[in-house]
Amino acid sequence: MSGGNKNDFTRACAFWGILVTAILFVVSGILNWCGVGAQIVNIFDLLAKIALLIAVALPAYDWVRYRKTGWKVVYWIALVIYVFGVVFGVIRVYIK
Repeated sequence: MSGGNKNDFTRACAFWGILVTAILFVVSGILNWCGVGAQIVNIFDLLAKIALLIAVALPAYDWVRYRKTGWKVVYWIALVIYVFGVVFGVIRVYIK
């Protein structure tokens, strides 16, 4: 590792996001088949989405940072839509 810089953090989030998502696919299938554990699957799903958000949002912002204002606006709109999708997707699960 190179001293714990932002790239290491982003790479770690990418790794854990992919790992948790892969495990989630397997475990959710088993738990849904058994009819138990929907809330546990939803918690892991939220964690995976957050880790993937961090892993994608930071490099995307680095790419957009030196571009024109239009690119920055598109980035922030997309980021807000994603965050709202994650939040309302989780809330929707608990409202059922």
